[in-house]
Amino acid sequence: MRREDNRQSSPRWRAVLEARWRDRLQEVTELSLAYHRVAADALNGIEDKQARRLLRRAIAARRRLADTEEALGRLAAGGFGRCEQCGAVIAEVLLAAVPESRYCAGCAAGTAAAGTGPVAAGPTVVPMQRRAAAGRS
Repeated sequence: MRREDNRQSSPRWRAVLEARWRDRLQEVTELSLAYHRVAADALNGIEDKQARRLLRRAIAARRRLADTEEALGRLAAGGFGRCEQCGAVIAEVLLAAVPESRYCAGCAAGTAAAGTGPVAAGPTVVPMQRRAAAGRS
């Protein structure tokens, strides 16, 4: 992605990220309200299984919202679409799937095998796998 290309696609990415931000904010709000309703009704408060599940979901949703907010910040600062580790351009296909991506496929894959680095610090190239794994716990 050349500098000129980045400027031309910036309004498109802003629209995509803002739509995701609105959806994620609504999700956080709904989960938080549901948690508070259940926790208030439960005799044991947070010890209630349903309350704990809602709280975990609300926390995960807030993390996704924060990822989207960070991507909007990178877009405003001019760093959107560049790997935070190596500075390479993040593939358009990856950004289309996960616009919050902070790392190129090479950096994300290279550190995933070692269990260190950028994958642990932000959205992965395959967020569906991360969500599926989180759902099994």
